[in-house]
Amino acid sequence: MKKIQIAKVAFGLSALLIAGNVSAQSAEDIVKAKFPEVAGDLAITPTTKYNPALKKQYRDLYEKMNKGIEEIVTVEHIGVNEMPELQFFDARTLKDMQKAGTLPDLKAAIRAEQKKMADLMREEPYGADSANCVRLLSTFQEYVKQNALEEAYPTWSVLFKEFPKCSQSVYSNGVNIMKKKMQLAKDGKEQQVWVDTLMMVYDQRIKYFAAKSKLYGEAYLLGRKGVDLAKYRKGAIEEAYNILTKSIDLGGKNSEYAVIQTAMQQVIAMYNVEKIDASVVVDKYLLFSDILAQKKADDKAKLAAATDDKAKQKAESDLATCEQVEGGVLGLFSNSTAAQCDVLVQAFSGKFKENPNDLELCNKIVKVLSSKECTDAQLYEDAVSKVIASNPTEQACFGFAKMLEKRGKEDEAIDNYKKAISLAEADTMKAKYNCSIAKILQKKNQIANARSYAREAINLNPKYGLPYLIIATLYGANPVGEDSFDKSKTYWLVIDYLQKAKAADPSVATEAQQLINRYIGSCPKKEEAFMHSITPGMTITIGGWIGETTTARFY
Repeated sequence: MKKIQIAKVAFGLSALLIAGNVSAQSAEDIVKAKFPEVAGDLAITPTTKYNPALKKQYRDLYEKMNKGIEEIVTVEHIGVNEMPELQFFDARTLKDMQKAGTLPDLKAAIRAEQKKMADLMREEPYGADSANCVRLLSTFQEYVKQNALEEAYPTWSVLFKEFPKCSQSVYSNGVNIMKKKMQLAKDGKEQQVWVDTLMMVYDQRIKYFAAKSKLYGEAYLLGRKGVDLAKYRKGAIEEAYNILTKSIDLGGKNSEYAVIQTAMQQVIAMYNVEKIDASVVVDKYLLFSDILAQKKADDKAKLAAATDDKAKQKAESDLATCEQVEGGVLGLFSNSTAAQCDVLVQAFSGKFKENPNDLELCNKIVKVLSSKECTDAQLYEDAVSKVIASNPTEQACFGFAKMLEKRGKEDEAIDNYKKAISLAEADTMKAKYNCSIAKILQKKNQIANARSYAREAINLNPKYGLPYLIIATLYGANPVGEDSFDKSKTYWLVIDYLQKAKAADPSVATEAQQLINRYIGSCPKKEEAFMHSITPGMTITIGGWIGETTTARFY
């Protein structure tokens, strides 16, 4: 009996010693004992660099650790009295750790090692846990198909943090998820947290996918990022400006229309808070307007080449958008205080003094000052003279002609309008220049020549109202006939042209109607016309230098 008691005591002491050894071991020590790779070939320290040749070994270890965690979770849930069959841990160790309350520490130690692997293998498309990545990605895409963006967020968050190279859809749909989060935010402060994350989505996509994508490269992504930053964080003017201008510098004519318009808004905002001066506003306006001109030419070419309704509708829509943005950019520039004549002249004067023979600069000066009708400035004359002397352009010749016309040098002005016509490609601009010549000739009382230029303008652009007005006023001031009644018939023809002006061009409708009201009283009266055998609807020939027909009617 005494020997049996001694044996029981000995066994109890042994058990206490064993338990004491288990409890003495830290969770980290147990991890190293059960997964020796973490302290051996696959050890990760702050200076460890990823070796792709070890990818399979890391993934195998990661999976083995997953199974180890599963065993710990199982023990946590079934209690100490029903131990399962374990692969990695001995049941007694886990039971003792459960009693001691240290199982969570063991799980945390394993997950800490897994995190090291996940961080090290972020450059791998499916990270350290490829099976989990594929499963999560499938789940995420199913949420997206159902447009369940709020429900997709937890899965998205894991993919974004742990598997950043798994799929571009994590980023394209991530933008929509962040915007949904902003929409549901309880206040502005929370919304700005999601704006920060949205910016991270763009940055991480640029880092991992921009270089590999032809359509969605850095320029495109920076543009989208800048537009969203400007929209959702109004105070980030300088940051949005820098992002958008970099996007346009990289993308050129491939820049999206929204990017160009938003960039111009930020340019004006930067000028208003005195972060840039007027010369920068001018430079950016010129850059953006040149890009839009290129895009417009491309859209017109696509429209001309369209062979089916779908392609035609797309080209028409793109062209309409381009023209809308073109007008928006011009409006932003024109309405800015940076576009006032004195500010523009001051902005350009220093540059011109430094480089008076810089033709590119001279062309910019001519283009901007002409568009704002600042042609009285000496700077304009100096710049336009340089351009015309070396390489005349349509814009330079037109601007120079206007300046000469203001100064009473009409013959020289006509010569330069003619040069502008010869250099112009657009019929609308040729029509405009022909009208400028017609108006000068009208003042010089060269009425037949004036009409010839006005008629040419109509041939070039039938929807341009001004040439109809010019012909109407030429006829109104120079009626044909042997007596007052004959001359009065000319005013029927005058009103014909004024009605054509109204129908062709709404921008001149008011002026045309005012002239109709003025001239209508000069038309033949019904009683007098009856005495000359003229009845309503009769075709009337107006002879002399006019040589046209009209229709009799009475008012």
